Amino acid sequence: MQKLEKLEISQKTDVNILRRTTFSPRVKNAQIKLICGPMFSGKTTHLLKAVNQERSAGKKVFVFKPKLDDRYAEEAVVSHDKNQVEAYPVSKSVEILDYFMNADVVAIDEVQFFDEQIVEVCQKVANSGKTVIAAGLDMDYLGRPFGQIPMLLTVADDIKKLNSVCTFCSGKARFSHRISQDNGIVVLGEKDKYVPLCRSCYHELKDK
Repeated sequence: MQKLEKLEISQKTDVNILRRTTFSPRVKNAQIKLICGPMFSGKTTHLLKAVNQERSAGKKVFVFKPKLDDRYAEEAVVSHDKNQVEAYPVSKSVEILDYFMNADVVAIDEVQFFDEQIVEVCQKVANSGKTVIAAGLDMDYLGRPFGQIPMLLTVADDIKKLNSVCTFCSGKARFSHRISQDNGIVVLGEKDKYVPLCRSCYHELKDK
């Protein structure tokens, strides 16, 4: 039987490949978790469930939301089925950095509404040893990537993409179709302004 030769990992003699570095478990387990999908897909419900699970495990969780989203409450994140948790409303993403050091976990709802610094903020929080759980729409009503979601998808350690149910064919809905006459990208609303659609039904309506 042929004897296998020992392979050299590096030809550099000054590299000690056996050296190990000890990491803090808290820092080692820190992550950026992103929950995304269309409207009515349960993003906020999943976020609130994650918040409750972390708190049940003894973690201190700080929840943030964009100040402009006051559909249900000014200082709470509220799901479509009316479950809620208290939250800090902030106008700019950097405001999160004023609070996060006392938290173990930072949760952010409607993350697509935040400014471009939200990506840097999430990374700074996670790199400081705290887990970030963010939820938001991945596409706007025109089917285009929404806000900083594409960058967050790039840096996230864990991604959960959700689907809703198509209003017309009951298939998997990936699009949030606006049924009102509003033209702005950021238009807050519920079923009075949006319906979830699958790809086929979305483009059939869009082409009419």
